[in-house]
Amino acid sequence: MIPDYFKFIRFQDKRILPFFYFILWVVLGFYWKNNDYRLTPADAWPVAVILAITLFNLIYELKSYWAYSCVIGRVDVESFEGKTCSPLLAFFTRPTVVSLIAVGVFWLLVQACLWLPSAVYSIIALFLVSPLLVFLVFRALRPVYVTQVLTQVSSGVKYKSLSQYVACFVVLTVMVNVLSINPLKANADFTLRDGFFSAKLMVAMLILCAVVLAINLIFARLSKRYIFLGRMFLKEIDFSPQTTFFTGLQSHVFIVRMLILLVVQCVWIMLVSVLLSLVNAPAIFEVYYVLCALPCIGYYFLHLYWHWHNEFLTGCDMYFRYEEIKKRNN
Repeated sequence: MIPDYFKFIRFQDKRILPFFYFILWVVLGFYWKNNDYRLTPADAWPVAVILAITLFNLIYELKSYWAYSCVIGRVDVESFEGKTCSPLLAFFTRPTVVSLIAVGVFWLLVQACLWLPSAVYSIIALFLVSPLLVFLVFRALRPVYVTQVLTQVSSGVKYKSLSQYVACFVVLTVMVNVLSINPLKANADFTLRDGFFSAKLMVAMLILCAVVLAINLIFARLSKRYIFLGRMFLKEIDFSPQTTFFTGLQSHVFIVRMLILLVVQCVWIMLVSVLLSLVNAPAIFEVYYVLCALPCIGYYFLHLYWHWHNEFLTGCDMYFRYEEIKKRNN
């Protein structure tokens, strides 16, 4: 029996809310730890941008998910019959617009938390309220996106290649990573006062790159097959047949790939440090981190591409099976 929409979302919300708390606690906790367990007014903008990008990642595929759910018939959406979505509402509920507005909202939230009498209370309030705020935005957008799926025609193909799709996600991830590690520039282990070619700095940077990559790879395990299927139903995706990159590296087991990356990463950090020292480059911590982390960022891109390529093929198989079943029923 197909569940009613309201019954389905009640069941869904019981799972989504703890998931949102987990995601945002990891993101905020990483920044808080790097900031020496402090939260100051200077942290308001970085934290607000981190939360806004995280919100964007959580709502960006919401319409695709509901496209899959509605077409397959997982949910009874008869309650949306006759409903429409105005152009103004459609504009202000775009993930990009919502996330830009959310930057200001999250900035106000951080400022409000800082008004509390104790730093401990400020952190607790931020950790408790920010995931709840993200959840409320998610709940407000959900009926709008369902209405759009049922009544509006897709604007056209958004992604013509899997590489483009993966690259957009990687760029957002790197932005969050840079903002999250930004407070470490005040840490003695990451100081650039002694120059780039410092053994202590290079070892610390190697460990940092490894930790950031490990966290990114953990979240990369989330499935995308139903999202790809939803985008196929919306006609928003046109991935032409593509071969995977570095198939020789992909054929190795994960631990071997990590050992190869470790060697490349060590050599790369030393090379970058030597070159920056020779050219007497400005001591900008964020730029130095991004340059040092390029091998890890490159591997992260490949890892996502390999994983999502398989997920996309699975989504294609599900799409063709659905079309075949629909033809038989007609």
